[in-house]
Amino acid sequence: MRKPDSDNLSEYLSVAASWVENGLKSISMRQDSISRLPSLALYSLESGGKRVRPFLVRSACTAVGGHPDSSLKAACAVEMIHTYSLIHDDLPAMDDDDVRRGKPALHIRSGERQALLAGDLLLIEAFGELLDTPLGPGRVAQMVKRLARAAGPGYLVGGQYMDMYHCDEAGADWIRTMILGKTAAMIRISLELGAISGGGDDDVLEAISVEGDRLGFLFQLTDDILDLCGNAEEMGKEVSKDSGHGKCNPVSMMGLSEAAAEASVLASDIAAGLMDIRGDWGKVAALALYLPLRRK
Repeated sequence: MRKPDSDNLSEYLSVAASWVENGLKSISMRQDSISRLPSLALYSLESGGKRVRPFLVRSACTAVGGHPDSSLKAACAVEMIHTYSLIHDDLPAMDDDDVRRGKPALHIRSGERQALLAGDLLLIEAFGELLDTPLGPGRVAQMVKRLARAAGPGYLVGGQYMDMYHCDEAGADWIRTMILGKTAAMIRISLELGAISGGGDDDVLEAISVEGDRLGFLFQLTDDILDLCGNAEEMGKEVSKDSGHGKCNPVSMMGLSEAAAEASVLASDIAAGLMDIRGDWGKVAALALYLPLRRK
């Protein structure tokens, strides 16, 4: 019976981070500039981070037998959209955070208007990068369509809106919908784009989409736990922000101990589900098992 490859997870994450950072060095917005706006966007894009989403893109591509470089443009695109969302999240009009990845948030360094435009630039340029994927036009079109949907009002942006404007009776279903939008969609799409770029078939794509949503929910659940019990130095950002603002999330619904127990059970269940999918999903399963243990 196959098992998650937990022993080498740290190495796999490091390799994926170096891989995508090399890819980000050649993105087109570095050359096509009439202003300093790209340099502002690059400040946030190059500020480090775990690069979890590129890791998922690369791992899904190789899991279905593809060469990782066929998914590099997709990994860059996903990381660019993720970074745009963080820049905008940090703005005073949204979450009002001064620190991101242990550094001053972009609006603290360069001003709110420039940060807003830098985020816009990353969102737009991400699709240009994805369109340069060296695959047939049919697969590239499928990837673009899926990414646009994941980043749009039904998922990422819609989930961010829900997070900003809670309804008066936000229950478990409402919270789940919010998380599937603001967090899980970009985790899921990372796996989908990797599987498509690697030549995965429809059955694999459908299965990985389901597990991707569950993995994204787990990622947010553990993030909410760390918001209460983590520390700013490890997290690279302020903690206890959500609880201080009275935001609704799984931890506020269940309590800390029940949420931690739920994360552990969910991680094991996701790992088992991933290992049942055709292909080599051991790296992704190892990440699922790691999430309840993470400190940053």
